[in-house]
Amino acid sequence: MKRSGLLAFFLLPSAAVLALFFAQSTLNRSFIRRSTEALVREQLAASARILESEASRLLGAGVPASEIIGRFAGPADAYFLALLDADNAVLGWSSRFEGYLPVSKADLAGKDEWTIESPAGLILNLRRPFLGGDGRPYSLYIGYSLARLEEMQRYSRRSFLLLAAAMAAVGLLILSGVYRLHRLTLVRAEEAMAERKEKRRFQELSGFSAGIAHEIKNPLNGLALLFESLERRAPAECAEDTALGRAEVERIGRIVDQFSSAARPLEIKAERILVGDLLREAAELLAGEASRRGISLRTEAPESLAVIGDRALLLQALFNLLRNAVEATEAGAVEALAERRHGRVHIDVEDTGHGIPEADLERIFDPFTSTKPGGLGVGLFLTRKIVEAHDGTVAAEPRAEGGARFRIDLPGGRT
Repeated sequence: MKRSGLLAFFLLPSAAVLALFFAQSTLNRSFIRRSTEALVREQLAASARILESEASRLLGAGVPASEIIGRFAGPADAYFLALLDADNAVLGWSSRFEGYLPVSKADLAGKDEWTIESPAGLILNLRRPFLGGDGRPYSLYIGYSLARLEEMQRYSRRSFLLLAAAMAAVGLLILSGVYRLHRLTLVRAEEAMAERKEKRRFQELSGFSAGIAHEIKNPLNGLALLFESLERRAPAECAEDTALGRAEVERIGRIVDQFSSAARPLEIKAERILVGDLLREAAELLAGEASRRGISLRTEAPESLAVIGDRALLLQALFNLLRNAVEATEAGAVEALAERRHGRVHIDVEDTGHGIPEADLERIFDPFTSTKPGGLGVGLFLTRKIVEAHDGTVAAEPRAEGGARFRIDLPGGRT
């Protein structure tokens, strides 16, 4: 699935879920508000009926309106209370607005219930006409604070926004994780496909190379026997030529063997190997050549540092790198240094030779690529093949002091 398709696949449903959540939350908050307001009105109406009955009785008993209001004042959410006559004149009142009663004849005209804005928030106003005990008509005017309702609404909005943000964050995290997992799956699938193609190509190349090697080695063996026979019977003046011919035939045989070895699939026989022993063994194989060239050959590794792998193959890989380093160095030093870092084994093979041209660094491990005169370009290719077969990597880089550094990175680092 392409990136745009993947994003659309996850973003559109996520956006739809958020939109549904927003719509549902809005409807719920609206329903809660309406229900709460209805409950407040019912409670206020019930309180008003009680007050009406008591006010009617007190008025019939001749209690002044101001005293009646004084007896009724005090409920926490009742912001003002007033007793009005038939002409809506205020007979007595009490207000939590410090001497201010928010009522006008325009408000009272033809309305029994309305809301007003105030410094204390929304106020629900209720006007209830009743007949007093003295037989005259009166009205009870009550203002009820909706501050708690507004506080509930604000809390609901904050909760909704926090929940929506949390859902969006979790959705983005899930989307990011799924997207990365999808990309990783695609990458691994592509790598697996490329690996299968490479293995198939390599098998074809291996079979082709083995066939060619077999066809070439048969006549080469015959030529080698022929030159041996000629050397025994040829006159002295031809001995040098026959020896040279035999040497060339043997060289061709070695070349065929190297190509066959490079193309042949590797069979890993895993065992625990001390890295220091491998380095010393590879160095010993090149000690004579290094001595003739006046090169100091040194190895260093922790005594207990070990890897799990094929001893013969890893020895071949290290030998190839050390041999290249020795051959690239006219005089100086070649070092093979190993250490354990982050649970892995790092082996550096360094020389003080002429180094590697920048243009050759990318292709130096390619088959049949060599910077040495007469080189076949098989050794480094085989080294990389061996190291990668052990789930490792090998790379080359120039040294700041001159020369080159080949770095092998292998898993393990057991002690």
